[in-house]
Amino acid sequence: MVLMLFALLLSAYFLTPFLLNEAAEGLIREDELVKADVIVALGGDPRCNRERRAAELYHQGWANNVVVSGIEYAWGFHTGEAARRYVVSLGVPESNVSMISDTLNTRAEAGILQKLMQERGWSSAIIVTSAFHSRRAMYTIEKAAPGLAFRSAPVPANAPEWEPHRWWSRRDDVFVTAREFVSWANTLANGWQ
Repeated sequence: MVLMLFALLLSAYFLTPFLLNEAAEGLIREDELVKADVIVALGGDPRCNRERRAAELYHQGWANNVVVSGIEYAWGFHTGEAARRYVVSLGVPESNVSMISDTLNTRAEAGILQKLMQERGWSSAIIVTSAFHSRRAMYTIEKAAPGLAFRSAPVPANAPEWEPHRWWSRRDDVFVTAREFVSWANTLANGWQ
């Protein structure tokens, strides 16, 4: 009995890092890209890595349009407008950049994006977000717009934003990973809108 318990504890000790790594890797969805109507950089990235990745994909010819999103703060600053200006500064023509606003969360972005795509006659999009957010974002967007085609092209998972390998050993990555697991639970429960 003691030997079995010891073997179980030893197995748990050695398997835990593997299981934690796999759990974090499971948050990532990266699809094979095909040419699309639009590249969408979801809001919420203070480092602008999502917008930079969207501009890279635009310059590689994956789509002819870019959409950025954001929210307006009480003092009049709009993160979507800042994102739009940043993408234009990276060489994407201003006429090819659209902005969606009032996107407090991914669910709101998904609904507004679905309407915009219908209005513009777009049927496909490449979604750019952080790697840890990519699987949940795609789930949310595909659920909101079932008749449209989406591909995921997340910002590569590496420091300083988030790294899935040994995430439990870095304070910022623990926060991001735990928050994403809680957000998944909220999403599946159709929680906070």
